[in-house]
This record gives sequence, C-alpha cells and structure tokens, in this order.
Amino acid sequence: MMLGIVVSIPRELRSLTDQPIPIGAWRAIAHNILVVVSGIGARRAYAAGTLLVSQGATALLSWGCAAALDEQITPGCLVLPKRIISANGEIHLVSTEWHQRLYRALESRYPVCTEALVESAIVVKTAAEKRALAKRTHAVATDMESAAQARVAKDYGLPFVAIRAIVDTLSTEIPDNVLGALDPQGRVNLWNLLTSTVPADWIKIIRLGFQFNAAQRTLKKTRKLVLDSSQF
Repeated sequence: MMLGIVVSIPRELRSLTDQPIPIGAWRAIAHNILVVVSGIGARRAYAAGTLLVSQGATALLSWGCAAALDEQITPGCLVLPKRIISANGEIHLVSTEWHQRLYRALESRYPVCTEALVESAIVVKTAAEKRALAKRTHAVATDMESAAQARVAKDYGLPFVAIRAIVDTLSTEIPDNVLGALDPQGRVNLWNLLTSTVPADWIKIIRLGFQFNAAQRTLKKTRKLVLDSSQF
C-alpha cells in the first residue's frame, strides 16, 4: 500500500512533517507515504490527488484543518467524517474499514466527531453563513479540499478518509482583511494584513491564531496514530 496525503497549505504541512514541500510538489516522507501540498481550493486539491495517484498512491488521505458548523465543536477537536458532501450535494462515503481502524485508535484519547464534512467553494466567514450551511447540509464542519480528494478516490477506485482538526468555531468570524492578505497558496502577505487591519479586528485575528495553534497541536499529537493505523 502506498498512502498519498494531500495537505492544502504549508502551515498545515508542519503538523505532518518537517520536510519542506513546495506548493504543487510531492515528497516521500516514508518509504510508503507520499505527501503533496495542493494550495487552497477544490481544483488544486483534485490536481494534487491526481498527481499522487500518478506517483503510485493506492489510498488517499485528506489532512489539515476545518471550520466548525456545530456550536459543540471547539478548536482542536478532530473531525473524522463518515461521509463527505460536495458543494453540488453529491455524497461520498469514506472507506469503512479504514475509518473504523482510525476511530478505534483515536477516540479513547481525543474528542472525535464522525458526522458529515461539507465542501465549501469559498471561506465561510461569519456565524450566519456557517449556520445556513449547517441547516442546508446537516454537516458539522466544512473545508474546501476534502471533497475533491473523495472525487479523485472515486474516479480511481481507491480507499479514502479525511482527518481534520477544527480551527474556527461556529461563532468565530473571519475579518475580510485576513482573506485579502491570503493568496491561493495559503501564504499571508503580512504587509497587506498590517496596513489593512483596523484595531477592532486584531482581537479576532489573535484569537484565530490561538485556535489555529490548537488545531495544529491536535494534528501533531495524532500524526503517529493516524499513520500507523493507515498501514494496510
């Protein structure tokens, strides 16, 4: 088995490996584990998954962060969804046996949610937008890349799972200037952020930083369990 892992941005990559990997490139972090950094969004994520398949990946894992759509889910909680909902409503079921093995390894040590993860074509910025998405899909979390990996897995007949740690909660609101300073590769232009941020937004930005760090800590702590439980 050759495990292929897609990570969307370099900051998320640090929770998985210390190896630097350029956007759009892949590296082997073990003899049977390939990792690619896709950049943000479904199109890039699909291309990254396809690249891994071309390099011999026989199973795909989506790794990184997500936003909560349920008020009970807090920063650092793990989402190990049984199903992924595409932006067009298509439902993708993850590999049952692989999912069960991961859940058994994780649930006694960490809070793990197994409800649906839904794809969003854009960053969901406000509590109102998150509530509307939850009401429409009954999902508990959202990201922009996992459904694309599910589509690659379906197209090539490969097993697939997603592991996501929560950053922003249902009530977290992301200032527009944060998104304006973020490029498609997930890099933040600090000058744009500093010059466009009003004082009232700094509290939100600092809180978001703490929440991202909580998600990163969870991913780092679970990394070995996830990788060991993905050998089949």
